[in-house]
Amino acid sequence: MRKLFVQFFLLLFVCFLVMAMLVGLVYKVTAERAGRQSMDDLMKSSLYLMRSELREIPLKDWNKTIATLDLNLSFKLHIEPLGKQDLSEDLKKRLRLGEIIALDDQYTFMQRIPRSHYVLVVGPIPYLFYLHQMRLLDLALLVFIGMSLALPVFLWMRPHWQDLLKLENAAQRLGAGHLDERTHFDPTSSLNRLGVAFNQMADNVNTLIASKKQLIDGIAHELRTPLVRLRYRLAMSDNLSDSEQQALNRDIGQLESLIDELLTYARLDRPQVALNIEPLDLPKWLQDKVEDMRLIHPEREIQLDIPHVGDFGGVDLRLMERVLDNLVNNALRYSEQRLRIGLWFDGDAACLQVEDDGPGIPPEERERVFEPFVRLDPSRDRATGGCGLGLAIVHSIAVAYQGQVYVDASSLGGASFRFCWPVKPTFNLKADPV
Repeated sequence: MRKLFVQFFLLLFVCFLVMAMLVGLVYKVTAERAGRQSMDDLMKSSLYLMRSELREIPLKDWNKTIATLDLNLSFKLHIEPLGKQDLSEDLKKRLRLGEIIALDDQYTFMQRIPRSHYVLVVGPIPYLFYLHQMRLLDLALLVFIGMSLALPVFLWMRPHWQDLLKLENAAQRLGAGHLDERTHFDPTSSLNRLGVAFNQMADNVNTLIASKKQLIDGIAHELRTPLVRLRYRLAMSDNLSDSEQQALNRDIGQLESLIDELLTYARLDRPQVALNIEPLDLPKWLQDKVEDMRLIHPEREIQLDIPHVGDFGGVDLRLMERVLDNLVNNALRYSEQRLRIGLWFDGDAACLQVEDDGPGIPPEERERVFEPFVRLDPSRDRATGGCGLGLAIVHSIAVAYQGQVYVDASSLGGASFRFCWPVKPTFNLKADPV
């Protein structure tokens, strides 16, 4: 808002300044032309009077005679030799030619007396001194005008400024997930209609999010009921072979997994997600999880790397388990033999990293993998399972943690997923990784 005020004030002041300078320029040109003509007439008249009065008087007595004349002038007249003043060659040349020259620093004018080596000096002239003082007055006047413009501009913009700040704060709170945030302006405010439009937009957003939640919850409930009945009837059926029953159970299990993932993504895909933060020994928890993975997948080499041991802060255990499971399942799905899971501090952030030795992800596709239902290799996904929501859920959890999730190439040859969230670490460095 301060920037808006400064821009508006500078625009108004510059426009006024340009207008004043144009008017002043016209006045200056006109005044200087009239002043120059008046000075020429004055000098010519003075020279004529000098010649007529001093015609029969010796040169050495000219100044004394001029002093005795009653001319009633506001400035002095006197005669001095041509070489007395320290003038430049250009000014001396102009004097010899009979031109009138001005000495601005002395507020005087000079002109050579014809057929002599003397010059008539007029001044100091009070009017010229006044013009010089007016330059300083002009600067002070410009400062005064700038201040006088700033006050009404500030008084006019202050209520708009306050209303814009109120609208900005409401928009930030709404974007942070406070969907009940509304703004109210005085009916006389210039932003009243904008506030009404903002409230209507907030109501529509709130309605859309609520209807989306109801729709997904309803679909999930309606899907679970026939799946349960189908599994029950499948268990009671005697007409299917064992292989057919296993295939049907696997398909039903995938449908149930899809529903769970869809519900989880729907809960996380909101402006604000409530986190149940609780203290946790994250390195110990991760070691236990990796031991379980090694028992379940003995055919894979799973390496654990925790170079930093310390307080990783509180976490939402349910969401952190979902992050680890989704990243590990994705790595298991595409790896050949090796996985590496790491946990360390990166400045004020903690990072959980899962790497594999699979085919990796092309650089141009690394942003798309976090979009829901995106499958870079659909044929392979059908063979290995997965519904395309796992990485999207990880990304949503990163947003809820106010962190980030990255994908890059791994030194193992495949992909490296790094999930980071802000903490205030206090750690010790271990000598050897686990």
